[in-house]
Amino acid sequence: MVNISTDVIQLHVSMLNDKTRTSSYLATIRKVVRPGDLVVDIGTGTGIYAMAAARAGARHVYAIEAGRIARAARILFQANGLVNRITLIRGLSTQIWLPERADVLVSELIGDEPLAERVIGITQDALRRLLKPGARLLPSGIKIFGLPVTVPVQELSKHTFTSGTLQSWQSWYNIDFAPLVKIVHRSFLNSLFGYFINPYTMRHWKTLSAPVLLADVDFKTWQGPWINTTKTVTSTASGQLNGLLVYFELQAGSMPFFSTHPEVVDESNHWLSPVRLFTKPIALQRGDRFEITYWYRMLENVSGCEVRFSH
Repeated sequence: MVNISTDVIQLHVSMLNDKTRTSSYLATIRKVVRPGDLVVDIGTGTGIYAMAAARAGARHVYAIEAGRIARAARILFQANGLVNRITLIRGLSTQIWLPERADVLVSELIGDEPLAERVIGITQDALRRLLKPGARLLPSGIKIFGLPVTVPVQELSKHTFTSGTLQSWQSWYNIDFAPLVKIVHRSFLNSLFGYFINPYTMRHWKTLSAPVLLADVDFKTWQGPWINTTKTVTSTASGQLNGLLVYFELQAGSMPFFSTHPEVVDESNHWLSPVRLFTKPIALQRGDRFEITYWYRMLENVSGCEVRFSH
């Protein structure tokens, strides 16, 4: 008997509890999969998307899973009467071959850092080896956005040395912490450092411009080992720019079907979005201009952002 670790169970519980995310995928699978299709589901997890594809009329589904959660998928396939229409394959998709090429690829390989689970490389490999020419992809692409924000003081105090936090510490511990502010500014200068947050909790933060499209990745046509884009942004409101939220939008063909924008996600959202904190905030006036650069290096699987002010 194979044991499934509690952290893996908790991860899949949180994903299934994310009703908006899961329901969006299920509804889109019903639109994308056609009767008689052969479907491959990479990273099937509990198998919910493989089962949705089978119920949408797929002739057969190959559900690929490297982790021990595959045991749960196998049990669910049997319990739902789909064991003859879904083949569970244990392993990494980049290391297995299918007996025939598929018409549709379904995957959910999007991380909190959107590209961190190597979705581009894994999808490109599937296109070369596992899929028919003209195969349909779900998702077919991802758009990554930056949202310039004013991070509230109470939130900043959880992650960096603010004057209010230092004063509280001094009153609690009778130690002068003021020199820490200079250390932070010398260490980070005007760089961005970050942490992850549920974007649902950010829905009341002040935004200083419209969302900025930082990357538009079509998984079928994307080429090159990196992304490097710079966008000039005009502020639409006055305020302190001290943070940049990075969120994503998943595409099905030319249409979005899921987004982690703070105003769109609900309380059940399981994805955490990167927030880049600007260590030396700038007071923006409406109409001020600044630049945001987003980069991703596929071979190293790292990404980052930079902000430069031009006013």
